Amino acid sequence: MDKRMTIDEVVAEIPSGATVAIGGSSISRKPMALIRALARSDCRDLRVIVDVGGPDVDLLIGTGSVREVVYAFVGFEILGLAPHFRRARQSGMTGFQEWTEYTVMAGLDATIKRVPFMPTHTTLGTDVLKVNPAFREITDPFSDEPLIAVPALKPDIALIHVNYADAQGNGVILGDGHVDVLCAKAAQKTFISCERVLSTDELQRFGRDVQILRVYTQGVVEIPWGAHPTGCAPDYRTDVRHLQDYLKAAATESGWRQYEQEYVNVSHTDYLANQGGVETLVGRLKV
Repeated sequence: MDKRMTIDEVVAEIPSGATVAIGGSSISRKPMALIRALARSDCRDLRVIVDVGGPDVDLLIGTGSVREVVYAFVGFEILGLAPHFRRARQSGMTGFQEWTEYTVMAGLDATIKRVPFMPTHTTLGTDVLKVNPAFREITDPFSDEPLIAVPALKPDIALIHVNYADAQGNGVILGDGHVDVLCAKAAQKTFISCERVLSTDELQRFGRDVQILRVYTQGVVEIPWGAHPTGCAPDYRTDVRHLQDYLKAAATESGWRQYEQEYVNVSHTDYLANQGGVETLVGRLKV
């Protein structure tokens, strides 16, 4: 079955109010072309689930697309804090649930296992329980030990960027898969973007790196540089220069409106052209 789609066809599958799980981690292998398309659409009131977020979450907040974020961390690593996320967190205008990296994984895993919660010792004795009323302290019925019940996280949609995919929806992730497989399995619908679509025979040569299986995938979009400005190792590095420009633009309302006009409210082709074109990116960022 050929599952290839366009960016716009994927966004059309995401209704306002949807719960969206985003793959990748921080400034690595985020599905940024899909995120920008989602941000410039009419889709609003999203509930975003992310283990470690970065410009994906920050951009969606900056464009007014988000109702609530379930997260373990959101930031730009060595470049500093996420400006829109920080302002929204401080103002209280967006809802937030503070989880940990493991509990996000446990919540997704509970949905995969079709149970209402996942028991764990994680967060016992920590302040996470003070800031997250979603968790419950329970007692192990066999040993009477205290445990934490992590509720199931149930994404309607998962958006994931991979290195390569075939038309059937199998996806190759070279390197750390982060929580992408859990997102794909837990979501009602999973859409992957990729640097290049390969034949199924070519894809199978990657063996265990075929981490996303077609049974979980509803759509595949071929988008070279689809993770930019985050990195997609080993294809290209994180574009630190662009992220610095992003942070500078997000510091003021006028700067952010200019950034939106130049890099968000445009097609992916125009987005790349506004970076100086693919040849410029190759010269700067190819490993």
